[in-house]
Order: sequence, then structure tokens, then C-alpha cells
Amino acid sequence: NIPVGQAIPVLVAQTLFFASSSIGPVTIPLEKRIRTFDRFLSAPVSLTTVLLGKTIAGFIYGAGVSILPIIVGILFFQSIVTDVIALLAGMILSALCFAAMGIMFASIPGQNPGQVMMPLNFVRIPLLFISGVFIPVKDLPVWGQLLSIFSPLTHSIELTRGGLGGENFFGPLFNMAVLTFYLAVFLFVGIRFHIINQKKE
Repeated sequence: NIPVGQAIPVLVAQTLFFASSSIGPVTIPLEKRIRTFDRFLSAPVSLTTVLLGKTIAGFIYGAGVSILPIIVGILFFQSIVTDVIALLAGMILSALCFAAMGIMFASIPGQNPGQVMMPLNFVRIPLLFISGVFIPVKDLPVWGQLLSIFSPLTHSIELTRGGLGGENFFGPLFNMAVLTFYLAVFLFVGIRFHIINQKKE
């Protein structure tokens, strides 16, 4: 029974979540199969640079697509941008964080996107239920609120909701700090795993 206007921030965060995290898991296995990934590495470009480029691609795609629900919300459902900084920080950090998450999962050996997307969805879908997508964090039981802290999607929704005039349960600074932390972890782990796999190959 949530009003459509209040559902817009959730839709924006979900768009960021699924769009940004899908570029790496789709493109990297395909490029490994047709050997274009190896051509990147034969150029004077490091593996880390290639992976950062893939992360930026996921960021651009996710951030670009997520603008559409914001426009629809403003034009048709009386959504109002009340905190531009929170909204921009939420979109930028979320897109980068989820793109890096996709790169991390793309380190799973395989030349078929399905081999990566299946374990990725095994993580992404459960996060929907503890991140305030269906029930706001403030209405979750205490154990649910504790779990929600560990989901990057929670903090993406919180920042987006705060930027569009909604309540922010954890506070914008905490949300930004958590997303920055996950961005660093996902990048570090993803790059390390890709380097280890490349040495094996």
C-alpha cells in the first residue's frame, strides 16, 4: 500500500543495484570467450586499469539508467528533490559500489555470463528482503535492522530516499561511509581475484 511517490527512491536504488552490477558479469566472461579480454592485456595496459574501466562502465550505465525513474517521479508523482547532495552522493557511490561488486563476481572463472550471474543473483536477491525495499528499515524488527546495516543496498535506498524528501534511518554520513567502505572492499577483492586467476591462466 505504499504510495507510488514514496516508492520512487526504492525503484531508483534497485535500478542502480541491478544495472550497475550487471555490466562486469556480462561483458568480462563474453570478452574472455572471444579473446578480446586477452587483447586488452597484450596492450600496454594493466589488468587493474582494465578492471577500473569496467567499473566506470558499470557506473555510467547504472547512473544513467537510474535517472529515468527520478524524472518520472518528478513529472508524474510529485517527487521533490529536497537534498541534492544526498541524492547525488547516493547515486554516485551506489553506482560505483555496485559496479565494483559486479567486477568482484566477474572474477569467477568461466566464459559464460550465466556462470557469474547465478551466484551474483544468489547474493543480490536475498539483499532485497533486508534492505528496506519491501518494508522500511524503521519498521523492521531489531534483528532486521541489524542485518540491514550490512547490506550496501540499504544505504543506497536511505540516501536516495533522503534526497527525495523521505526519512533517513541511519543518517547520510553513515550511509556514505558504509558505501565507500564496500566500494573499497569490492574493488580490492575483485582486482586481487582477477590477478590470481590471470596468473593461473
